[in-house]
Amino acid sequence: MKENPSHVKGRGKRNGEAPPPRWVYLARSLFVALGLSLLIFGGLDIVERLWLRGLPMETLHLMHKIEGVLCSLVVAGVASWMIIKSSPAFLIQAPLDEASQQTGQWTEAERAKRYAQWFIAMRWLAVLLAAILVFISVQVVGWLPAEVWWPLVSIIACLAALNVLYTILVRRGRAGTGLRCVQVYLDLVILTLLLQFSGGIENPLSMMMIFHVIIGGVLLSRRQCYWIAAAASGLFALLAWAECADLVKHYTLQLYPHIREANGELFHPAEQPLYVLSRIVLQAVVLFLTAYFVTTLAERLRQDERSLAVMAERATAGQQLLEQSLETTGAALRVLNSDLRPYWINRRWQQWFGGEAGGTGNGFEALDSENSPACQTRHDKKIRVTEVTLAPGALTAGTVGTDPHRRIFQVTTAPLLDLSGNVQRIVELAQDITQQKQTQEQMARAGKLAAVGELAGRVAHEVNNPIAIISTKSRLLLADHGGEMSPRVAQELGKITDYSDRVARIAQGLLSYCRPSPATRTLLDMRQPLRKSLAMVEQHARNSGVTILDELPAELPRVKANAHELEQIFLNLFLNALDAMPKGGRLQVSAADGPVRLRDGQPAIAVVVADTGPGIPETIRDRVFEPFFTTKPEGRGTGLGLSICLGLVRSHGGEIGVESEPGKGSRFIVKLPATTVPAAPEQIYG
Repeated sequence: MKENPSHVKGRGKRNGEAPPPRWVYLARSLFVALGLSLLIFGGLDIVERLWLRGLPMETLHLMHKIEGVLCSLVVAGVASWMIIKSSPAFLIQAPLDEASQQTGQWTEAERAKRYAQWFIAMRWLAVLLAAILVFISVQVVGWLPAEVWWPLVSIIACLAALNVLYTILVRRGRAGTGLRCVQVYLDLVILTLLLQFSGGIENPLSMMMIFHVIIGGVLLSRRQCYWIAAAASGLFALLAWAECADLVKHYTLQLYPHIREANGELFHPAEQPLYVLSRIVLQAVVLFLTAYFVTTLAERLRQDERSLAVMAERATAGQQLLEQSLETTGAALRVLNSDLRPYWINRRWQQWFGGEAGGTGNGFEALDSENSPACQTRHDKKIRVTEVTLAPGALTAGTVGTDPHRRIFQVTTAPLLDLSGNVQRIVELAQDITQQKQTQEQMARAGKLAAVGELAGRVAHEVNNPIAIISTKSRLLLADHGGEMSPRVAQELGKITDYSDRVARIAQGLLSYCRPSPATRTLLDMRQPLRKSLAMVEQHARNSGVTILDELPAELPRVKANAHELEQIFLNLFLNALDAMPKGGRLQVSAADGPVRLRDGQPAIAVVVADTGPGIPETIRDRVFEPFFTTKPEGRGTGLGLSICLGLVRSHGGEIGVESEPGKGSRFIVKLPATTVPAAPEQIYG
């Protein structure tokens, strides 16, 4: 099935082009960030040089700090947005690739790969944001002491190195659930280390662990999400206990408000057991509640996704069933929009009529023409049945079973109405009725031939007796009084005798064609009358340079027939074959290989008479058995030979047919009902 491309929506390739690699997006993000930095710093430097030169130095230093923070936030925001834009869909399914388009859904392996790639992209974003925050906190505003600069940089570098390792594993096809679990747990450890060097549990970014729980709830199962929440709670508790017990050094985050005690030292809540315990409990409650809500929503989303997948499978199955049904029935279907644009076209319509518009201009009126059935149906909402005739060669190239001759199609055009009675779609159903038309023409021709045959039989019967008398009288006159006549009169009487005999032969042929033969039929070997007919034309064949090949088998089933009528059948076929090869050739007589049956299923014996003449043009092939139809020059044939053969074969309950191709000769196949007893080689007929 084919849908109109204008109705296909979604992200993915544009104009058939593949999307750029992911590193291109990342490089573009970095270049944009660098450009924004230069733009912001350059603009502010111009403003400072033109209008702010007279400000105190302390004010300028403060403005520089604000400038650095704002610039970092803008750059981080723009770069983050570009990275997220380039990442695959998270909760919304991304466009399918070529391998997945057959099923309409991502495979489990492809889905895991997409999630892992998205996770890697988010981690690069985390690396960028962490680097910016560390730089601002340590080097710009001094919220953290300088001694934590290299530990924090080392931890961020470790995160980037792990991300490179994850990327390599994903490209090697190891993007499974286990890798995602390892990613989440290692990220929690790295986040804990970052917190330890940046204020510990006093750092507001300690709530970033919630994002790992959210990611686990979306990408992993409910149990794995709860394990992630437990791991995050445990790591946070371990960090809080270690700082409270002075097992690790607590680094002061100046952003967090601290109170100076009487001795001048800062008061650190992270060193107070009650505060630490409350933070641990609060963190665990928040993480587990987040895990509960996220997994509940994720399971509902997955259930909805499964329902949608089932519905999509049913829709696809219904679509395939419709397509198969149309293919089985041999029908072509096209659905048009209310504006007469093609909406849906099946393969058979494409094969028959071709083109995106499905046949416009190929025997069809233009869709927007007022004379087109679709346009008229849109206006009056009536069903129309029309016939479309395609000239030879008008069918689409590559069509299976393409017929080089004229094809006729019956096209039914019907409207599809909505609840308001307006035309929503227009359906066109096309059926090939070429064979039906040919059958109707053959039946009409057969009726005419039957009427002509009946009339010819009556005329022949009425003409036969007077012609016999004329022929007899003329012969008697020549015999009794030939010597008394002048040569001219005797010559004219001879012509009368010859023409009378010719008319008598024509009349006898008409009677043989129109009436069943009353001759006696006996079981006989078909080879005997056939070879007797061959002997009659042997001298004629030798004079014409024609080689006769008798390839009949040693044994054939017997047939119940009249030997003299079989001689007449084969004699006519042999003479026609010799007339078709005046300059020599090959006349081959053989029996068909394998079991042969008549149209009613009765066993038969088939004899093939083949020649190497010019063949019979296809335009007249169906007329060769018609009475008085001949291609021979005037005076050389009556056009009754093959029609007499047809009548005699049918009177025996058999069939006769012809196969021919211009330039490759002709093959006449005579089928007669056969018995189960084979004829002996020496059997003769009387």
